[in-house]
Amino acid sequence: MFFLFGFNKKPKGKEQRKILKNGVEVNAIITVYKKYFELFFIPIIPLGKSYSIYISHSNEYYEQGFFGKIPAEYLEICEHVGRLY
Repeated sequence: MFFLFGFNKKPKGKEQRKILKNGVEVNAIITVYKKYFELFFIPIIPLGKSYSIYISHSNEYYEQGFFGKIPAEYLEICEHVGRLY
């Protein structure tokens, strides 16, 4: 007998916000992901949230995770959006 298990993240919400960058108000797209432990590709245990932010004005993309880090001023905005989802 064998078991298929692993970790996955699924997008839970996306929101467009205006943020201040270098004194100019620009559009940013914030995506909220929910992390899960999965068994046979079925989400079983929620493990938390992670975020990504895309700033189209300067073509910047930040993702929270193992290798990515979101700057503190953007992380605060992402966490505020994450409370809605």
